[in-house]
Amino acid sequence: MKKLTCIITAVSLIYACSSSPKTNKNVSRLKDKKYTVDSTINAQSLVVYVKVKNKTDLISREEARDQKNIEATYNIFKDKSGKIRYIAELPFSPKDDWFISYKSYFDEDGKLFAFQRENNYFGSECTKGAAMENLVKFYNPDFSIADSVFTLTDTKKTPLDKTTCKFPYNFPYKINSTIEEYKKERGFAEL
Repeated sequence: MKKLTCIITAVSLIYACSSSPKTNKNVSRLKDKKYTVDSTINAQSLVVYVKVKNKTDLISREEARDQKNIEATYNIFKDKSGKIRYIAELPFSPKDDWFISYKSYFDEDGKLFAFQRENNYFGSECTKGAAMENLVKFYNPDFSIADSVFTLTDTKKTPLDKTTCKFPYNFPYKINSTIEEYKKERGFAEL
């Protein structure tokens, strides 16, 4: 039994050592890709659309200026070849007591490689100001999770204890694996 335990431990260590650098390299590559997209985006590079309640088509930001039933804003970044590389979905908060963004990052083939959810809100009961959740997931080409990071802080970046917080604005959301799935799920013919 002792010999079997030693063999299993040795095989596990060999496997862990041989697979870890590849996994770390892949995660590092995915983080670099996300950073590259984030650092390329600026106000001039984004196309902004607005979703109005009870309407199927998106409208331009200019058309939405007088709208009262705004549901969400979509910030879209396309690369030089016209491919969508980033979409930020920003649901509208009528009372401004929360802010949520769902950011999807797509590779050259339209596959999701990163997703970020930011949720900043009041009324958490674990801090006087706003609680700030940040979730980032990195995906392999087969849509399996390569890495994931979650933080919960106050506005001064002091970590908060999740067990003492209330989460009144955790709305359901779906992470789509491709840009086509994203558009189909939301009924967007063109972006």
